[in-house]
Amino acid sequence: MPAVPNRGAPHDRSAPRPQLDERRFRAAGLATSIVAALIAVVGVVIARGVFGIPLYGTPQSGVWGSGAVIGYAFSAFLCGVLATGLLFLLLRTTPSPITYFGWIVGLVTAVAAVLPLTVPGDIGAKVATALINAAIGIAIGTLTVSAARRSILYVPPTEPELQPPFI
Repeated sequence: MPAVPNRGAPHDRSAPRPQLDERRFRAAGLATSIVAALIAVVGVVIARGVFGIPLYGTPQSGVWGSGAVIGYAFSAFLCGVLATGLLFLLLRTTPSPITYFGWIVGLVTAVAAVLPLTVPGDIGAKVATALINAAIGIAIGTLTVSAARRSILYVPPTEPELQPPFI
């Protein structure tokens, strides 16, 4: 019977260990949050300026709409920060953290995209808000996962373990 090769078993002390570069991950999370806020602003400008949809203000408010656009962008920014914090927590505590994060962000994005369609109002504004919310959620999910993968470094052990491996 051939021997089964050791594939990084928990007792293999010579295997490289994953280590999160926290500074890089937090910086990428901040950049993701800024991108999310800008998607909200660009989405409102496109909805109002290109399609003439009275989103976040009256038609007389111009392309930028009302001050609610700032609140919408700030909410998107906070969602990016929360997603970064959630993935940081999952990376520290769960097996397969990126899989769980993908499910959580996917389901929250689905709710954020469907919710505007359930309230009374102009159908154009509802569809535009749903599309903007979906774009924000997709951007946050993909950029945060990409940041996590680029922030995980595999470093060799610094010194040999003195304890025998557990069997």
